[in-house]
Amino acid sequence: MSDSNKPLFSRPVLAAIMLFCTLAIWLLNLAVPSSKLPTPHIETWTTTSGIPVVWLKQEQWKNSNKLEIRFSFRSVTTDTTLIQTTLAMLMSDSLPLSTASINQRLMPLAARASSYYDHESQTIGLTLSNEPKYLMPTLTLISNWLKNPDFKHRTFDNWQRQHKNNLPAQHQLERVLFFDKSKQQDDPKTVKVSLEQVSHYYHSLKTSAATIFIIGEMSSDAKQIVQSAINLISEDYRLSKASTESIIYEPLSTVIQKNTGDLWQTRSAMALMPVSSVKEWISLQLWGTDLVSTLNKQQHISFVQLALTLSPQRPWVWWNIQYGDKIAAAPNQLSGEENRLINAKSLIFAEQVPSVSDKKAFQALLETFVQQLEQQTLSPTWWSTIATQVTHEDGQLTLEQFANNYQEATDNFSIEDYQMALKHLLKPSSYQEIQVYQ
Repeated sequence: MSDSNKPLFSRPVLAAIMLFCTLAIWLLNLAVPSSKLPTPHIETWTTTSGIPVVWLKQEQWKNSNKLEIRFSFRSVTTDTTLIQTTLAMLMSDSLPLSTASINQRLMPLAARASSYYDHESQTIGLTLSNEPKYLMPTLTLISNWLKNPDFKHRTFDNWQRQHKNNLPAQHQLERVLFFDKSKQQDDPKTVKVSLEQVSHYYHSLKTSAATIFIIGEMSSDAKQIVQSAINLISEDYRLSKASTESIIYEPLSTVIQKNTGDLWQTRSAMALMPVSSVKEWISLQLWGTDLVSTLNKQQHISFVQLALTLSPQRPWVWWNIQYGDKIAAAPNQLSGEENRLINAKSLIFAEQVPSVSDKKAFQALLETFVQQLEQQTLSPTWWSTIATQVTHEDGQLTLEQFANNYQEATDNFSIEDYQMALKHLLKPSSYQEIQVYQ
C-alpha cells in the first residue's frame, strides 16, 4: 500500500479523538444555561419632581396588556399600626364623594389597587390595562384618588372597632425583635390612632418617596400617557432621606411564654443581614422551603407559615407553627429523632439545615425552585414584588442588578454558594420566640 492510501490516524488515535470530541461537546452543553429564564430590559428616567422611575419590560410581554405600577416609599417608623391603618383607609372608600372602595371603582376598568408595608418601606400598587380605552380613564381616576384621598370618619370608626384587639403576629414579633427592650413600650392594643394621624401620615409618605416602578409592555403612546400621569401624581413628592447605614445586631435571643396549658403555637423571628446578591436571595428561598418542609413532616404540627421581609436595612424572617391535637408536651419533652425534627430553633443555624449538608436534598430543592422560577418570571406581578420587596434602589441589590444577574446566578448556583450565604445571612443570636399555650 502506498503512503497516500494509508489512513491518517491509527485506530487508537481515532478512538482518542472521538472521546475528546465527545467530552468537548459535553462541556459545551454544560456551558449552555440550563434554565429557561427571560432576559428583562430596563429603562430609567426621573419625574418632573425628581423621583426615579424604573421601567422593566421583556420580549415575552409584547402581546400582553397587563401593566403594573408601584409607588415605593421609605417612611421609617416603629408605629406599624399607624401604617396598617393608613393604607387600609386608602384602599377603602377614600375617593371624594364616594361610598365605594377604590377597587370597586376600578373593577369596570379592568384595574385594581393594592398596598404593602413593612417596618422600613411602604408600597402603593396598581394593576391596569395598557389598552387605550382603559388606560386614560384608569389613570385619571387614580390621579384624583392619590392626589387628595378623602379619609372618612365613618370608615375609620368601623375599622377601629373591627381591629382594636387584632394585632397581626408579625407586628408582635417586630416589636420583640427590633424595639429597644430597655424602654417601656406601649401595648399596641391600647394605643389609639386618630383620623388626623392617618391623614398626616399619608401626606408624610409624599416626602418619603423612593422609586416608581413600571412593569410591563407600553407602546410609545401608552408610555407618554403613563409618564404624564406619574408626573401629575408625584408633583408634590420628595425623595426619602431614610438612612442606609449598615445594621449591627446584638445578641438578644428571647423566649416569651403566654398563658399555661398545652403548647398551641410558636411564633418565631430572626434578623437577617441585608441581601446583597441574587445568590443570597436564592439561598433564603431554599432555606425557607427546607424549614417549612422539615417541620411539616411532623405529626405534631398542623401547619407552618413563613414570611421573609427583605427590607433594605433590617431584614428579618418570621414563621408561625400551629400544633395539632397530638402534641401532649412541649418540644423539649419529646425524644430522639422526633425532638430533633420538631425543634424549629435548630434550623436557624446554617450547619443544622438538612439541605446544607445533604447534596441530594439541596439539588432537589434547587430543581424545584428553578422550575417555579421559570413560570414566575413570566409574570409582571412577580417582577413588581421583586422590585419593591427584594431589591432596593437605595440598597445593596437593585432591580437592574437582579435582572442582569439572576439567570447566571441561578445556572451557576452551588451548594458551596448556599452554605456561604446562609452562614453570612442568618443571625441566630437575634432569635425571638413567642410560645402560646392554651
